[in-house]
Amino acid sequence: MNGITPSDSRWVPWLVAPASGFVVDDPSGRGEVEIAQVDERQFVVRNAFRFSHPAIEEYLVEQLVDRGTTKAEALRAVDTARTFLPREDNPTDLASIPRFLRWFENPYGLHSLAALIHDELITGTANSGALGSDTLSDRFFREMMRASGVPWLKRWIMWSAVALRTRWVAGGARRLSVVVWLLLSVVGIGAAVGSSGALLFGWPWPVSSPSVSLVLALLMIFVAAPLWGRQWAASLVAAVAALWILPAAIVAYCAYALYLLSERAARTVGLT
Repeated sequence: MNGITPSDSRWVPWLVAPASGFVVDDPSGRGEVEIAQVDERQFVVRNAFRFSHPAIEEYLVEQLVDRGTTKAEALRAVDTARTFLPREDNPTDLASIPRFLRWFENPYGLHSLAALIHDELITGTANSGALGSDTLSDRFFREMMRASGVPWLKRWIMWSAVALRTRWVAGGARRLSVVVWLLLSVVGIGAAVGSSGALLFGWPWPVSSPSVSLVLALLMIFVAAPLWGRQWAASLVAAVAALWILPAAIVAYCAYALYLLSERAARTVGLT
C-alpha cells in the first residue's frame, strides 16, 4: 500500500463523470485519476478513489446480510469493496477488452473506474474478494457503470461478459452449464442466420419452413437462459448481442491475425 487511507484523503468528484458517485483523492481539486504506464501493456494507478452511492451501497449490504453476514461485517466489506487504494505491485491493463473487440469498446472510458474496482474484487480464487461473491461483484460492476453514464445495452453486454467468466471460473456444474449454453448458442445463431438468409435472400435451407426454424432459434435463447442460474438475464443479453457482435469480432480477429503474420514476414526478411 502507499499509505493513503480514506480518512486522510481529499475526495473530489471524478473529472470525467462528476455526477457518477466516484470521488478521487486529488490534492489539486480537479478530480483527476493519475495513471502511469509501467510497461508495454500495464499501468499503475497513483491515487485513491472510491464509489459513493447510498442506494447501491445499501443494496450490497442487504445482499451480504441475506447471505449470513452480520450488519457490521457487511458495512466493512462494502466500504472495502467500493474503495480503490493503489499498489505498485498490482498493475492493470484497465478494462480487459480483447483487441478484436475494441471496435465495440476501449479499455478506458466511462467504465474505467468501475473496471478497476471490479478487478480488485475478482481474485484468482472464486468468491474470495471483498464481497465474498463474484456474482455480487459483477452486479456491483454493472451498477457502477450505470451511475457513470455507460449506456444501457453496452453495460449489460459488459456485465454479461464478466458473468460468463464468473460461471466458468466457478468450475463444476456451472462450467458445464457454460459449455452447454455455448453449444446451444452456436446452433441457435447458425439456425437464425441460415433461416433468415433463406427467408430474405433465398439461401438453400434444409428445413421446409425457414420461418419455423427462425422462431425455434429465437426461442432457444429463452430455453437456454436458466443455464446461467441467477444471472439468466445476462444469458439473454449475451445471446442477442452475439448475433451481431460475434460475426464482426470474427472478421476483426482474422484481420488482426493477418496483421501479425505480416509483421512476422517483415521481421523474417530483415525489416525493422
